Amino acid sequence: VNKLGEIVRKNNFKLSNKGFSLIEILIVLALVGGIVALIATRVGGAQDNANRKQSVIIMRQVMDQLELYNNDCGSYPTTEQGLIALVKKPGEACESWGPAPYAKEEPKDAWKNKLNYESDGTEFEITSYGKNKRPGGDAAGEDISSKKLP
Repeated sequence: VNKLGEIVRKNNFKLSNKGFSLIEILIVLALVGGIVALIATRVGGAQDNANRKQSVIIMRQVMDQLELYNNDCGSYPTTEQGLIALVKKPGEACESWGPAPYAKEEPKDAWKNKLNYESDGTEFEITSYGKNKRPGGDAAGEDISSKKLP
């Protein structure tokens, strides 16, 4: 009987050593949470940077399309006509439009927002307001303007 009691005590001691305490589990969860937060902020910043670069590419394509429109029509679409004039003929404003559209759809930036377009017919400016969709820039930087492209 004495040996049986000794075996039971040894087994109980071994079983309690095999688990983790609540504090140990909380420490591990806190460390994992910190690492995940650090990685998420880096990935989010990289995504914003990629969207800015993609928006510049889109804007350059739109600028090329506007040049084609200007060559055919003799002027750029006005602010009132907007960039939709690259997709649909703006009526009598351009008799030699097309025959194919200059763009498949109205251009949007990498955040899927419409580009801001201003023109008097002789000059134009295209602006992407970025992630925050408002003039004045956001955390990733300033608004992207066709006038400031390198």
